[in-house]
Amino acid sequence: MSAGSIAYTLVPSPEHAFPGHPESPERFRFFDRLQTGELSEHLRAIPARPAAEDAITSVHTMGHLQAIREAARQGPRFVDYGDTYVAPSSCEAALLAAGGTIAMLEAILAGDVDKGFALVRPPGHHATQNQAMGFCLFNNIAIATRQALRSGCARVMIVDFDVHHGNGTQDIFYEDGDVLYVSTHQRGIYPGSGYAREVGAGSGEGTTINIPLPGGAGDRAFQMAIEQVILPAGERFKPDLLLISAGFDAHWCDPLAGLQLSTSGYYEIASRLRALAEKVCGGRMLFTLEGGYDPRGLAENVGAVLRACAGLAPGPDQLGPAPRDEPDIGPLISEIRSIHSLS
Repeated sequence: MSAGSIAYTLVPSPEHAFPGHPESPERFRFFDRLQTGELSEHLRAIPARPAAEDAITSVHTMGHLQAIREAARQGPRFVDYGDTYVAPSSCEAALLAAGGTIAMLEAILAGDVDKGFALVRPPGHHATQNQAMGFCLFNNIAIATRQALRSGCARVMIVDFDVHHGNGTQDIFYEDGDVLYVSTHQRGIYPGSGYAREVGAGSGEGTTINIPLPGGAGDRAFQMAIEQVILPAGERFKPDLLLISAGFDAHWCDPLAGLQLSTSGYYEIASRLRALAEKVCGGRMLFTLEGGYDPRGLAENVGAVLRACAGLAPGPDQLGPAPRDEPDIGPLISEIRSIHSLS
């Protein structure tokens, strides 16, 4: 890969915080490393701005937007039955996270850049049309997808490699044949969705692909999923744009789940997705940050993805390989290939 540049927007939202909560500004504390060293020479900053109301309501109901505004005014408080919180500035933070993702999308669609990473919080892929959940208030990747479709893209592919299934994104596009949603996630954990036979409905039947991985799956499992499912599905779908819900809580050191990707594994995922984008959509790809709750691991893994997208060689894996052996996922991959006629 020849070295190039990758754009990014940074929305750390320091005032969106709740004491003791894992989705906190502490997640971004190591990102100042991106401003120094070899990688910094390949990064281009794109300023963020708050998303307009009509961008939010292209995905969410007006009632949901108003509910988040009102809850934030009354914050700090929780807004679901789990642990999704708002503080007084959280609605503004969520609008800026969505707007930062849109700003990156617009730069890509305008041809100013072809690859970008929206480093934003709060995350988004669990938020449904009318419900905040899973630390997510507005669905950043879904809002960007809708904007891309409105801006002339005929087909958009979303790859979600967060350790948790992106139930909100799946629900929003479940009957939309213009959006291919592919998710790798740990099976049996929050939010309890993302089974292999959830494949879409109506005109969207076949455009939802779920790869629910057993606990302990790591680099080899993800390589198999990419090579045997994600790449052939993307080549068949031929999207105009590749969007990635980039969660880093599938790393072995993350405290909230039980997959065991390494930093080197994230570099390989990004490299393979970059190759797919260059093959099918002129290299146009946009990463949007989702989970990742070990601050050092998050910084290392984001750096690995940025290096891959810029065409740089991988750096040293400071955190090392996964600590235990992986389970065999061959039968699972064969089942998914059969379900989606990829064999």
